[in-house]
Amino acid sequence: MTVHVAAQLNPDRFVVTGGRAFAASVESLEASATSFDAVSAALGRVRQALYVARLRVEGAACTRSSVAPRISEESARIEAAVRRCVDEAAREASAVRRAAANYLEEEAKRRSALDGLQNLVVDSDVMAGLLSVFVPRGLFADRSDPASAPGRWAAAFMRFLNRAKIGGAPEDAIDVTRKEVVGGREEGGSFAYAVHALGQAQGHEPLEDGTIVPPSSILVERFPQADGSVAVMVTVPGTETWDLDSADGNVFDSESILDGMERRDSHVRTLIKEALNDQGLGPGDRVVFNSYSQGSIHVLGLLEEREFADRYHVAAVTSVGGPVSAFAVPDGVPVLSLSNADDVVPAASGRASPPSGSVVEVRTPSRIGPAATLIPKEAVASAHSLENYAGDASALDRSTAPGVKEFAAAVGAALGSSAAASGPGAGTPEGPVAGPVASGPGAGSPADASPGTVAAPAAPGQSGAARERFIYTGTDSRTKEGGGG
Repeated sequence: MTVHVAAQLNPDRFVVTGGRAFAASVESLEASATSFDAVSAALGRVRQALYVARLRVEGAACTRSSVAPRISEESARIEAAVRRCVDEAAREASAVRRAAANYLEEEAKRRSALDGLQNLVVDSDVMAGLLSVFVPRGLFADRSDPASAPGRWAAAFMRFLNRAKIGGAPEDAIDVTRKEVVGGREEGGSFAYAVHALGQAQGHEPLEDGTIVPPSSILVERFPQADGSVAVMVTVPGTETWDLDSADGNVFDSESILDGMERRDSHVRTLIKEALNDQGLGPGDRVVFNSYSQGSIHVLGLLEEREFADRYHVAAVTSVGGPVSAFAVPDGVPVLSLSNADDVVPAASGRASPPSGSVVEVRTPSRIGPAATLIPKEAVASAHSLENYAGDASALDRSTAPGVKEFAAAVGAALGSSAAASGPGAGTPEGPVAGPVASGPGAGSPADASPGTVAAPAAPGQSGAARERFIYTGTDSRTKEGGGG
């Protein structure tokens, strides 16, 4: 079911919360309140000093002095004025703090003001109630903490129940192959391009040369920079099979959902790590992620890994229909979460995260309005559809919301001028990826590589060179049905 009302494509109707602009606003208000506190305290000390000086003058003055009474009177008048200033500064500090609190409250209200099924999942205690039968009370009581989100415990519980039906473990190695394909020909830094690339990675539409991305794959595209560095865009699709442990080894199955939500390692995380390792990135290189649905689970899970965060400079993450609130996004990593009011997947954590300086949340209005509660199956399918999200992304490129503009600027800065469209790259035969590359970007070539390895792709030395793009396909060889477990 495809539903798209033209009015819904107006970005002014999108509810945008969070982002660095939000954080700066709240921090500025708190800084102002602190300044007023400091002024009030300083003036209080001045008033006390005037009072002490007046007492000394009165004590030292002659009985018949005509000056002493005038000094005492003037000092008392100044003290009263200073006292009024002290009280006014204290009132201003209190007023500014109330403004900050009201700002936070308004942000929260804006996020919950939309209609749709997503709010029903986030605002209800149904999941927590069900889990309380099986999980000790208190483990998920603090819903403000991603680690205590009901969705995490639900995934752990489901993984435990189905452990006999899953072959191997999430940290098992997988088979990974790489194939070079034609580079993108569109502007790479737009939201429309991000969702278009997700559609290609999902196998919904062909690449520019007609290639269909095979199942169980991610896309990696290199954006060469004028200074010799490179930005890499990694596009991670969503669930491709609802089989618990797909017999054909597809890593985007239900097993990976449970592993990723439970904060364990996952086969998709392994696929992403292998692909990035194969790129031979250095300290000056950057990584930009596009992720959809299940893909967001694994990308955001990687951001929580200290080793991964230390090794790669993740410049931005675009999450489409993903449960961002289930994860703790590190400070300094810009994330934009695009979701529809009827899309229940982003609410899979069972919690609503507070407005954050790291995360810009964009919620688009219900696609079918009040009817969503009457025909939820159709509403959910439409809300989570990449086709509909493509329309939302195109509209988002026209948004003037500060949080959206700042995130777009972060993506643009990461990709540089090479984000512009460029010609096709040369293809190479696909081959296995095994172990690290010889050295940094551009080290070696397929001819140089030792048996069983693929050397890192060459990094053009200047901006404007053709963008390179690769398909990395992962296969879980220890599936229960496959007999390897």
